[in-house]
Amino acid sequence: MARYAEKLHIVPLLAPAATTTAVKSYAASLKNANWLSFLVTWGAMTSDDNNMVITVDATTNVGATTTNDTSIPFVYRLSGAVGTDDNWGDPTTCAATGLSVVGTNDNMALLIDVDPASVQALDSDATGVRVSITGVDNATNYAVGVVGLIEDRYPQAEHISAST
Repeated sequence: MARYAEKLHIVPLLAPAATTTAVKSYAASLKNANWLSFLVTWGAMTSDDNNMVITVDATTNVGATTTNDTSIPFVYRLSGAVGTDDNWGDPTTCAATGLSVVGTNDNMALLIDVDPASVQALDSDATGVRVSITGVDNATNYAVGVVGLIEDRYPQAEHISAST
């Protein structure tokens, strides 16, 4: 029998895809979340000279709509590169301006932690949180994906929607 995590709601928020423009993930709802983490992964970047900036945005639009977003601070851990190092860096606080990931950091992952209570304290109108990736230009191709890891307020086998 397979074990499925009933205490952790796993939600794909941005399908892994190559992009040459800025992208935003779907927003995860704060409504039933005790805690929210994002796992951001990316492949090889086509240029070591460029970088991408990853921010976490509080929003009043849960789902795909990306208006009314406000960047907020977050805590993150950066992985080693795939196949070279299975050690995660220390938890680090990032300002609302975001984390700059340089082009030499190919094939890595970023684990972002967000406390829903602190989001509400920063933006009392916020109903969701999303990941934004900017700093992307036509010369640099990024293959990036985002997965939401939500600790539900009411754990159960059939999770309450993370998008409403």
